[in-house]
Parts: sequence; structure tokens; C-alpha cells
Amino acid sequence: MSRKLMFLLSVSLSVIVFSGCSTPQVSSHGIVDVDSEVIEGGVGSNEVRTVAQKMGPAVLALPAVANNAGVTRIAIAPMKNSSRFVVDTNIFMKKLRLELNRYSQGRVRFFSQQNNARKTRHEILENRREDEVDASLDAVAEQFVQSYLVSNSKKQLRLAVIPVLNTNLVGMNADSATALLRNKIVEASKGKVVFTMPGTVAGADYLLTGQFIAVGMKKEGMVNLAEYIGVMNKRIKEGKSLEVYQRPVNKNSGIQINLVNQDIFLNEPELFKQIQASANLRANPNVTKKLNLLVVSAQDKMAVFEKLFVIEKKITEGTEKAKFILSGEITSLTKKQEGKVADYLLITMQLVSPESNEVVWEDGYEVKKSSATGIVYQ
Repeated sequence: MSRKLMFLLSVSLSVIVFSGCSTPQVSSHGIVDVDSEVIEGGVGSNEVRTVAQKMGPAVLALPAVANNAGVTRIAIAPMKNSSRFVVDTNIFMKKLRLELNRYSQGRVRFFSQQNNARKTRHEILENRREDEVDASLDAVAEQFVQSYLVSNSKKQLRLAVIPVLNTNLVGMNADSATALLRNKIVEASKGKVVFTMPGTVAGADYLLTGQFIAVGMKKEGMVNLAEYIGVMNKRIKEGKSLEVYQRPVNKNSGIQINLVNQDIFLNEPELFKQIQASANLRANPNVTKKLNLLVVSAQDKMAVFEKLFVIEKKITEGTEKAKFILSGEITSLTKKQEGKVADYLLITMQLVSPESNEVVWEDGYEVKKSSATGIVYQ
């Protein structure tokens, strides 16, 4: 045997010996097909995917969806879990939503119900409010200048501004809107309309005022507007304060005007204390707020111009536009015998009309599974 052959044989034997001394390491981690069941029993990825792939085409095939020329908007209700398994039911809705968005080509839309997106949306809408109010005031000023009262007047009109009724009852200063409107009217009229000094009504032909309305409030104080303007006139002439203040009188009388003493007072002591103590009650409520602007004759207190407009819209989730509500439920029937467990699972989905509460569509997926041990979900 040649030296070269003996050397190669020796190297080969060494490799075999050393290889036999080490134990091969097999990794327990890896990528598994989503449709394969690694663990027996229970609700698995196969059910999630199968339900979505089955229900998606069924929803799109509905005449109310397929024949709708516009967009079908769907609100998602929490899915109910009546089975013995602890399952994140949101995963079914998310997968079904993905399938519908993927194949509907924009014909079906859902509403965002995530807290992070909702917070950012509210911030964006709140930032837009100032521009919307400014645009509304521009439009109101232009309408007033173009009205019969101004356009047909042979003389310069003199207006005075008095505080808006119901100001600050819901954490918003509606008087600021009339102050801004005053400036816009002067600019739009090009000198045909002038205003008296703030707090002065002497010599005014008309009074610019209004009524602040918060839509959806449980209780609002109401005051007769003509009496209110009369009281305001007298208090301004006498140099008295225009602030609404608390006065201890009858609890049930609400906001009143005492024409004898020429006082305006807020008589809701219990509510007043709660507002002072509660940060939630002091916060600006999420309701639609409107301002009914009035130009009133200083002589007979009759309104000669009136315009109602929104100064702050209620921020909604958009679900009021939903044509259907998508909901579902997981139910199960379980049998146990000698350590073996068999589960019959029924997963149902349904579309409900929010107006009639009728179930316009419903479908289900059923499967039976067996396992030797209990299933624990994380």
C-alpha cells in the first residue's frame, strides 16, 4: 500500500471517529404551514382561515351588496364565544375583513375601531374645527351684508354686540364667535355697517346677539330673549356686570331673570358644585354645538336677521352610516371519555340591519375535533 493511500485512509478514519463522538442537534423551531394542526383539538388557524374564505364570497354575493352601485359600509360587533375554549374572537373578524377588503375592490368598507387610530382621528378633527368655524363666520357675514336690511339701507347701520344667551353652559365661549363675526361684517360691508364700542348700546340701531344651543344636552336653561335683551340694555347703561352668576334661590327654577332687581342668575347650586368638583363635567362635552345668530331691532326687539350654524360638530365613530352589522358566535358541544375529548364546533356569522334588527344573512362552518389532552390558549 502506498504512503499516499495510507494517509487518505487515516484521515477518513479520523473523521468518522470524531463524527461519531458528537450528537447531531435538531432544532425544535421552524416555519409550519398555517393550515396544518401542530396541536390536536380546539380552534386552530385552519378554522380561522376556512371561515373567512367561506364567508367572504357569501357576503359579496348578497344582492344587497352585489347590486349596490355605491359602497356597502359594515360595522363590526364583538364576536361571542360560547365554547369551552379561550379564544381571541377578534382574529375571526380581522381575517374575514382582510378577505372582504382584498376581493371586494372597494365595494365594501369597514370602520376603524382601534383605539390608537380613534385618538389620532379625534385630534385631527379637533384641529380642523377652527378653520370650519372661520369659514362659517365668513359665510354668515356675507349673507348679512347681502341681506335686505343692509343692501337697501340708505344710511350707515350702527350695531351693538351684547352677550350671547346660554354662553359657557357647556364649557365653550360662544361670545367669541360674535366678536369674530363683528370684524368680518365690518370688512364685508366696506363701511356700511359700524359697531359701537364693546359694552355700549347707546345710539345703536340694531343689536347683534344670539343663542347658544348644545344639541343633546339633558337640560338647558331657557330665557325669554326679548326680556334678556332688555335686561342687558339696562345693565350696560348702568355699568353693571354682564356675568351670569350663581344665586341661592329655588333649586328647580333653573336660569331665571329677575326683572325687579334687573339681575340674571344661574340657580342650579347642586350642578354647579358637581361641575366645580368633576374634571369630566368641566370638560367640553362631545355634542354638536350651534349658534343661532340674531340681529335685533333696538327699538321693538324684533329679530330682523337670523342665521343658525354649527360651530362645533359632534365627533362620531361614523358607524351611523353602516348599512349592516357583522357579528358572529362560536358554540361547541363537548364529550369526554377515558381521557379522550371530542368537540363539535359551530362557527356562525351574520349580517344584521341596524334599522329593522333583521338578520339579512347568516352562514356557518362546523367541524369536529378530538384530542387526548385539554387545550390551553395563550
